Amino acid sequence: MDEKGAMDIPIKLVIALAVGAISMGVLTQFVNISERMVWRDMRVLLSYKGGGSLQVSVFDAETGQPLNGATVEVRYPNGLKLHTLGPSSSSYTFRLPTSGTPYLARVRVTRPGYLPWEGQIAVE
Repeated sequence: MDEKGAMDIPIKLVIALAVGAISMGVLTQFVNISERMVWRDMRVLLSYKGGGSLQVSVFDAETGQPLNGATVEVRYPNGLKLHTLGPSSSSYTFRLPTSGTPYLARVRVTRPGYLPWEGQIAVE
């Protein structure tokens, strides 16, 4: 400290700290972008076969390969059904209630490493 009570900080230290802070900001942005690029798209096929039978099939959008292990959620008026596909299964058939009046069922499919997929289908 000098006579006025001010600290004598070397200019090289100040510059090094500033460059370090800026570098950390740039690296943080790069890491966040690279993490987002890891997420992949999935392709989901919904097939309503009548009588409340809804088949959901899940595929990798890029390769077209069947995608197992996804969790499928089907919401309908006054109800919800969930199913996680097994290690050797990429599709599942849900039995939904029928009332004679058509309604929309909302389908959401999630799987680690993939963007969530959402869609809807009319059920009679």
